[in-house]
Amino acid sequence: MLEKKKLRELSKNLISDPDDYMNTFRDNVRMYIDQKEITIAEVAELADVPESTLKSFIYGKSQDCNLSTAVKLSRVFDLSVDEMVGCGTIVPQTCESLQIMRTLPESFTHFVRWAIHYHKDMLESNKVIKHAVEIMNAEEADDGNLKMTNNFDIIDISGVNQDLFPKIFMGIRIPSNRFAPKYFEGEIILLANDRDARESEPVVVSTNDNLWIFKRKEEVVDGEKKVHYYSIRDGKLRATCDQIPMVIGYVAKTIVVDRD
Repeated sequence: MLEKKKLRELSKNLISDPDDYMNTFRDNVRMYIDQKEITIAEVAELADVPESTLKSFIYGKSQDCNLSTAVKLSRVFDLSVDEMVGCGTIVPQTCESLQIMRTLPESFTHFVRWAIHYHKDMLESNKVIKHAVEIMNAEEADDGNLKMTNNFDIIDISGVNQDLFPKIFMGIRIPSNRFAPKYFEGEIILLANDRDARESEPVVVSTNDNLWIFKRKEEVVDGEKKVHYYSIRDGKLRATCDQIPMVIGYVAKTIVVDRD
């Protein structure tokens, strides 16, 4: 049988097609069974499914599959039924998070679960706040950009346009005037990630424990449209889309809130 590490690696190759989930399910099962470390007979035994039933499904003689069989096969490969079948009932962001969690050492997964519960408890303990958002109190890095911290406050953004409430997921407090005149010390940039940033809209990007505030611009280079990111501090080109590991979100609003 495949080791857990191998199962995690293979989970990155799962495909998804909500419009053709049965064939997607078949292809995903076949992808696992095609590994030399496992046989159809082993999978059938582990899943408590007749080998003839499994072969009939894998090789297309059977066009459908019982839910109980789908559940058993998903358990064998340490997956959710949605991932195994590829039916798209779990939103892509959640699937991505599940896949990332599987690649982390167990100690890291414990930390992630703790962090989730910690932030959940922070929000629930401030029920008097109508629209609570967590704010990271960033520090200034040696190069003048921002450095991530684990120092968070909770603020009420009830004064913000109500259309923004469901979009804003966090904020960052600017620690100095190095970003002036765009942002000043003490201002809070509220971030949203419900869509891609629009032309020249500020975005926050993370690299390791650093945060960068860029403006996103689409430009034509050699007849091809490309996304470039320019520093809001000096206006210089800092990165292309391929060089950005993760866009945290775009700046939806800037506010000033006094710290207690």
